[in-house]
Amino acid sequence: MKLFCSFITLYILISYSAYSDPNVLKCNKNCGIPDLKNEYSFQARIAMGADLWGANATFIEEDIILSQGHILGYSPEEKGSIPRCGSDASTNPAADWKHHKNDMYVVSGKKYPEKNIIAKVMDISIRATGHPPGYDIMIAHVDRNCSKCNNQIKIQPIPIASDIPEINTMAKHIFIPGEDLPLHGKGILSDDHILNGPIWGSKYNSCTRQTIKHDGKLNPPMVFDTSGSPVIYKECGNWAVHGLHGNGFDFEGYMFETLQLLQTQKEWIQTEIQRWTGRSDMLDACSPSGRRSFALGKIKEVKQLSCGKTILDYVKPSFCKLIDQSKAISLPDF
Repeated sequence: MKLFCSFITLYILISYSAYSDPNVLKCNKNCGIPDLKNEYSFQARIAMGADLWGANATFIEEDIILSQGHILGYSPEEKGSIPRCGSDASTNPAADWKHHKNDMYVVSGKKYPEKNIIAKVMDISIRATGHPPGYDIMIAHVDRNCSKCNNQIKIQPIPIASDIPEINTMAKHIFIPGEDLPLHGKGILSDDHILNGPIWGSKYNSCTRQTIKHDGKLNPPMVFDTSGSPVIYKECGNWAVHGLHGNGFDFEGYMFETLQLLQTQKEWIQTEIQRWTGRSDMLDACSPSGRRSFALGKIKEVKQLSCGKTILDYVKPSFCKLIDQSKAISLPDF
């Protein structure tokens, strides 16, 4: 584990969300299993501008989507766009939200790159606080009944996980390839993941990141243009979102993803859902009713964290103590 400390510095130099694809082992064709049974209808893509370009997004409620802040330009590379701690991303807009907030939509993943509009983005809330382990999370309130929306296309939202899974838990990556990468596949795809990397954060926000090495053996080759797409696992027998693809770095020909975990952010997400909709509960994988309140003081599984400090430079990683990490893979000594 101690070898991991030195590679955090490398991350701040490389973020594939902002630069061209690095020279690593990656998938170039048929990058996942098509969702022929419509099991993952929660997966969609944000679409903005005249050509409806965008990135992956996940329905966590019928009217709430989840993605990452950098897909709208809230990132260390965009001057003045961070830090953001929630609703201030909307009231003090930056980048793509500033330019496209009146014409930002969500398109169905089922037949993508055919673009069937299923929702209009009405408001956003973002936690973007710098390089990992800084946050890179976006949630948005959407209207499924807008004038351009096809509300006959059914989606089944997915809950956010409440617990931190054990090392070596089996998971799936659910994603929609970009339209400029037709050989990757069409529509919603899935691929197996094994959550075998260390779970970490900083002194102020531990248990917020998990590293995945895309070595083509234990985890598949890297698939690019999937920022904001979820890695899901079975919690209480039901699929739940563990983390998001979209941040990472390359080393010696491999991509190391640093999944953005969500378990420490459910209280904030619940607060925003209530502000937008009045609902005091949200989907839950373990509740018999399928819903549960994650309001202030009601979450027992994982300590809930605030925005914390902005991270623009090296910080000493703090490893999550909620699980046994002795079986986590060793990472290279950079």
